[in-house]
Amino acid sequence: MPTTGMEYNEFVGSLGPYGNGNPVNTELHVRYGVRGGKYYDWTIELIAREGDVDSFRATGERPVRYVMDSFSVEDGTVVHRVRTGPGPDDFEVSVARELRAGDGDLVDSGYNFFMKQLADQWDARHETRDPRTVATFGFAQNNRDQDFRDERYPWVRSTVVCIDDDPADDVVVERLKHYFPDGGTVAVHCRSISRMKFLKVDAGSRPDDGEAINGGDDTTMTATGYTSIGMMVDAVYRGDDWIDEAFSS
Repeated sequence: MPTTGMEYNEFVGSLGPYGNGNPVNTELHVRYGVRGGKYYDWTIELIAREGDVDSFRATGERPVRYVMDSFSVEDGTVVHRVRTGPGPDDFEVSVARELRAGDGDLVDSGYNFFMKQLADQWDARHETRDPRTVATFGFAQNNRDQDFRDERYPWVRSTVVCIDDDPADDVVVERLKHYFPDGGTVAVHCRSISRMKFLKVDAGSRPDDGEAINGGDDTTMTATGYTSIGMMVDAVYRGDDWIDEAFSS
């Protein structure tokens, strides 16, 4: 599809272990282009992440990431890639759908179709949903709503989705810096109250950097030692002026 006039955005969130005996932690990474409220260009990826926050803290060595499964709009088709081996080119590639001129509505609805297909396949590999899976797919569903994107939260861009128990350094220093080095937004699922809270994060921020992490107003936070992202939310939003969204799983 032509990309003229397209506005692009991205989000990523952890889903938990891949399943089917494969314990590797997996992330959902989505990039989409919007024009006139419709998704005319998009890529949906399941990305394996090898390495944990303890190793990152101890050595500073970032986890290794690689695509496991993806759907993307490319050259008039929807392409499906499934990893078959450890090499960079070890993929089974197939055309999931042919596209023609004037198929804009089909491309837009195809995003929902293939996102649901990935979600259904994920659920089939797991008896229960990891809380991070709930948060990530929940954000994806809310973000699909044009009113959510354009009217209520137009500043929520380049977003890392997480849950309140996630370590702040893992979310802000590792994940957000890897995917969005120029800064972005953290969407925190506060499970006890079933709400999503949003934090804006500037480039190069750390969990103890009060000047760079905020909730969109003049509030700042300072944290030392082990800090969960939920603790950061509590520190930034001390009053009732939450920037949040009702969240149902």
